[in-house]
Amino acid sequence: MPQHNTNPATTHNLLHHHAVNKRSTRAGITLLECVMAVAVMTLAMSFFASMLIAMSRHRSNSHENPTAAEAVRIVLEQMRNEEFGELYALYNADPADDPDGAGTAPGNRFQVEGLVAMEGAPDGLVGEVILASTEIEPDVWQLREDLEDDRLGLPRDLNGDSLIDDQDHSADYLIMPICVRVEWAGRYGRRQLEMHTMLTDFVR
Repeated sequence: MPQHNTNPATTHNLLHHHAVNKRSTRAGITLLECVMAVAVMTLAMSFFASMLIAMSRHRSNSHENPTAAEAVRIVLEQMRNEEFGELYALYNADPADDPDGAGTAPGNRFQVEGLVAMEGAPDGLVGEVILASTEIEPDVWQLREDLEDDRLGLPRDLNGDSLIDDQDHSADYLIMPICVRVEWAGRYGRRQLEMHTMLTDFVR
């Protein structure tokens, strides 16, 4: 039989080349595994951070929203307990018509303990009572039926004469649409809460 002579140097080179290929393949797989592991960890950390932010916002809102809602409830309750015919004078933006003298009425702005006013808020207060009131000229305010305001259901007949006109009804209104709004700088930006109601007095 013919015999094949194997050159020891050739055999060594083949074995060395095979070993190098195995190491290169293994190194490539290891690098790919590292990249995938880093990507998975990054996604997991991102998800965890988002979850923490969401939980923090929820805790913040869980405190701020009830605070604002309670403040609105208190203001509306106070308005219900006032003499109906004085509501407009007590809660409009004009201090000159306050029943007990200028500056003695609650007015249309109020503070809420625990809430921070937005930058530029009038008087630095977070709460506002919104009535069917408009400033027709500087420091001259009127209660009007012909205003366009969906929150208050306007235009609307406020004095029960079946007409909607452009006159001042601060002395003869029988219906008082009201919006109480709280707007504040929350931990994660601007926050707002509004409640709408309508008080009536058909006895007058």
